[in-house]
Amino acid sequence: MRASAEGPAGTPCDRRVLARIYERQFRELAPLRRRMFSMLPLGSIGRVFEPGCGTGLLGRELRNLTDAVYTGMDLDSRILPGEDGFFHGDALSDPREADLYVASFFFSSIREPVEWLRRVRDRLSPGGLFAVFGEYDYEATVVSPDGGLGAELLSGLRRSGLHTGHGGRLDDYFSKSGFFRKYGGEVLSTSRAPDREFLAMHVEHLPDLLPEMKWRIVWGIWRK
Repeated sequence: MRASAEGPAGTPCDRRVLARIYERQFRELAPLRRRMFSMLPLGSIGRVFEPGCGTGLLGRELRNLTDAVYTGMDLDSRILPGEDGFFHGDALSDPREADLYVASFFFSSIREPVEWLRRVRDRLSPGGLFAVFGEYDYEATVVSPDGGLGAELLSGLRRSGLHTGHGGRLDDYFSKSGFFRKYGGEVLSTSRAPDREFLAMHVEHLPDLLPEMKWRIVWGIWRK
C-alpha cells in the first residue's frame, strides 16, 4: 500500500492505516502502561498535557484514571477525536502549563528535543513530571535475516522526517534539559514478522515474505 496523504512529520499515510497501527501499539504496550500508571500520582494532579495525542487512545485511558483536566494536542486535525479536550495545534511551539506531561511515540518527530524540553520544564508546575509511555529506538531494531531491509527502513523513516536515534537517547535529552529520572527502562518485543502496513509507509518495495524483527521500546518518568 502506498500513501494517500502526508502526515505531520512528513510520514506518508492513510489515516485509517495510521489508526490501526496506533491501536496495535496501544494493545501491545498495555502491561507497560499499567505499570507506569502505578508509578504516577494520578490522584493528586490537576492538569495533564499530551503533545502528539494522535487518535486519543492514551488520553481516553487517562481520563478514566484521574479527575485531572486533560488536554491533548496534535498537528493532524484529521486524526483527532471529535471530543472535548483534544485540540489541533503545534505542541512544539505552544507547550501548555501542566502538572504532568505524557507522550507516546512522539519524540522521533522533534528536531531539537533538548531545546523543547527546556521550554516544557518552564511550563511544568513545581515537582511536575514527564512520562514517556514508549518511544522506539529505531536504530536498535534487529532484522533477521536482514537482507538490507533494516537499513532501507531507517532511510525511509528519515526521509519522512523522523529522527530515528532519539528513542535511544531520551535519558540524555532529559538530563541536559534539567530533569531528573525517577523511573525508566526498556521493553524488547519478541522476534516476529512486522506490521506490513507500517513497513509499507516507509519502504518502497517489500518482499513477499517478511523477515522477523525485534524492536526496542524505551520508557521513563522524569521529574522537573
